[in-house]
Amino acid sequence: MLILSHKEVAELLDPHELIPALEEGFKALSAGQLEVPPRNQVGAPKGALLGMYAFMPGKPFSVKLVSIFHESTPSHQAVITLFNSETGSPIALMDGEHITAMRTAAASLLSIKHLARPNSKTVAIIGTGVQAESHLKMIETLGGIEKIWIASRDHSAASALAAHASTAHAADSIHQAVSNADILCLCTSSPEPVIKKEWLKDGVHITSVGYRPPGGELPRDVIESCHLFVESKRAFEPPPAGSAELQGLDTDFGTELGELLLKQKPGRISETEWTIYKSMGHAMEDLVAASLVYEKALTRKMGMTVEL
Repeated sequence: MLILSHKEVAELLDPHELIPALEEGFKALSAGQLEVPPRNQVGAPKGALLGMYAFMPGKPFSVKLVSIFHESTPSHQAVITLFNSETGSPIALMDGEHITAMRTAAASLLSIKHLARPNSKTVAIIGTGVQAESHLKMIETLGGIEKIWIASRDHSAASALAAHASTAHAADSIHQAVSNADILCLCTSSPEPVIKKEWLKDGVHITSVGYRPPGGELPRDVIESCHLFVESKRAFEPPPAGSAELQGLDTDFGTELGELLLKQKPGRISETEWTIYKSMGHAMEDLVAASLVYEKALTRKMGMTVEL
């Protein structure tokens, strides 16, 4: 069994390879080619442990275990195990924190490429944690972006994150960042909305990756006024499988990203409409990313092999 550390996973996971691999994964997901049971959870007084499982033909089984303890640092910790899908044997155990951060940001970037207006020049990232950092890294690879606003209730944290990119600037307020954004990335663990409907520009594209049931970072009136995209229709199920912010909405209200990529359903239909990609994090994304890491580790002979 191959063991891969956080440092090794970070070295092996190439964002430029991850994005097209995720695109194929979303297509396969919407085409019904994956077996992915609903995410499950066991709770403790201060947090919870979630299980995410996936199988795609031609790839291993993947199992991610992720703990969410909002009072701890880091608040999200994870490991991913791969099993040979022909023999059932465990073949790899790797750090899941870097994979979770990068595959989430890469999926957001994929939504931006297909749903944001082509002339988008300004991005706002709300939040300063791990997801905000990974989104900043991904956004920097986009062409045509002239300014990235970083906003948080903690201005010093926003300034510290903005220092990582030459085009990034700390906003004086969340309102300032949002009202100037062509693309808005919500990367918080807030249990309540962090933006207001009246702040949004016409034609803005929003990505939202926060998960904090029973609440969340997206206002309901914004959701109901937008063209909504999700990873899978499971996003409409109750947490932990689905999103607290989408409860009560019909599954037909949202389009799967794979349905858009397969050209089964339309994407943006006007320059002025609001589009939202609400991410819950999906086991397909973990499987795709972990498979890339595992295959490259074998090629480069990285990691530690142990006998169980």
